[in-house]
Amino acid sequence: MYAYSSGQPWLTNALANEIVARILKNDYTRAITAEMVDIAKERLIEQRQTHLDSLTDKINDPRVRPIVLSIINGEAPDFDDYNDAVRYCRDLGIITPGNPVQFANPIYREIITRILNSSFSDGINQDLAQTSWYLRPGGALDMDKLLNAFVDFYRWHSESWLERFQYKEAGHQLLLMAFLQRILNGGGRIEREMAIGNGRTDLAVFWQDQVFPIELKMHHNARSEPDGLQQLARYMDKLGQKQGYLILFEKKTSEELPWETRIRREVHEVDGKEVILLGM
Repeated sequence: MYAYSSGQPWLTNALANEIVARILKNDYTRAITAEMVDIAKERLIEQRQTHLDSLTDKINDPRVRPIVLSIINGEAPDFDDYNDAVRYCRDLGIITPGNPVQFANPIYREIITRILNSSFSDGINQDLAQTSWYLRPGGALDMDKLLNAFVDFYRWHSESWLERFQYKEAGHQLLLMAFLQRILNGGGRIEREMAIGNGRTDLAVFWQDQVFPIELKMHHNARSEPDGLQQLARYMDKLGQKQGYLILFEKKTSEELPWETRIRREVHEVDGKEVILLGM
């Protein structure tokens, strides 16, 4: 419970109430298990109760927006009032009190991400988001097929969608997260790691007993790709996996860099691990 709430009083009490009153129905003879905490956490995120729903107003505050953007895309913001904005976000309880600058707890992180990508998620064609399309005969998730579908979707929709999006600076990452979320709601989950200054967003997709490390990174310069490969390899070590995916988003428009050139799939070996690079 502490890992999910970071000790935030309202969240701690809300988790406890969800477990005791709703899951256990006030049966005090039963033991509380870690699985119940997981269920309670997911319910809080889905319900977005009044306290959590107020995050919508906070993240649209002009003083909060640059910090939220920088956490999601992993890049240090470049504006004069950065320190004041960080203090303001800490006072609101949106981010951690110390470094690295990241969302205050996993529940806030998940809800803020879902609030921001909800417009993307709602716009994804229902047929494309059918989980069954991406499952192998035994029920395993075919991540290659899933990400290939996203590449095609991204090519035809990203520029028009991002142009209308308020948080367009983090739109590439949020668009992929929205795409994955729509499909994985059928039985999987996504864990996200993001903080200002780390230069990327790390995702771990869990499906049954499968774990897929995915790193999202903007292609700024010649260092972006090699740095991304090494960063993903370290993240794969953390998750104990031998295969992972590096998604490299181009900052250039399709007029500057045609889709025929920017879309690529490469397989790299990094420290004995297989990294599948998808450029787009």
